[in-house]
Amino acid sequence: MKYYIFLVIMVCCMPFVMAQQTSSIDFVIKNVGISVDGYFNAFNVSSKFDTANKLIDISGNVTVKSIITGIESRDEHLLEEEYFNAKTYPLISLQTITLKQTSSNRYTATVDVTIKDKTKRITIPLTVEYSESSRKVTSEFEINRRDFGVGGRSFVMSNTVKISVVHIEKINGDN
Repeated sequence: MKYYIFLVIMVCCMPFVMAQQTSSIDFVIKNVGISVDGYFNAFNVSSKFDTANKLIDISGNVTVKSIITGIESRDEHLLEEEYFNAKTYPLISLQTITLKQTSSNRYTATVDVTIKDKTKRITIPLTVEYSESSRKVTSEFEINRRDFGVGGRSFVMSNTVKISVVHIEKINGDN
């Protein structure tokens, strides 16, 4: 019986132990005090490394209409003019301006984030992990949605959006 319980616990915990194998762009924002999370399922992240395997550039674009929060009517509402105005501004972009290595696998990037044709320069942390077959670049940072005219004034919705980006690149041309 103890073996069966141990096996069940191990199977349930496996997703948390295994390393992420796909790229992702996730976000969390508080609304009425409750964390609302979501992700974008259509995006392109590009990273460049020099011959010494040092990160030298990273950029990306997100297709706004690919937003998924788990509630379809909310997703559709977020595409409207008050929020992302996806018909007029179909992409969110991030472009590196400067990149500074702070340790063997950590960087600080100054980037321009553009949403709804409004660009804000921010500084974000980056971490690079290496395996035999891939490179994984991760970043967690926050933006103020109001800086980009997303959602207007609200007493119930936070201005702060927490963003998590994971970019996995296959090595040896297997991108």
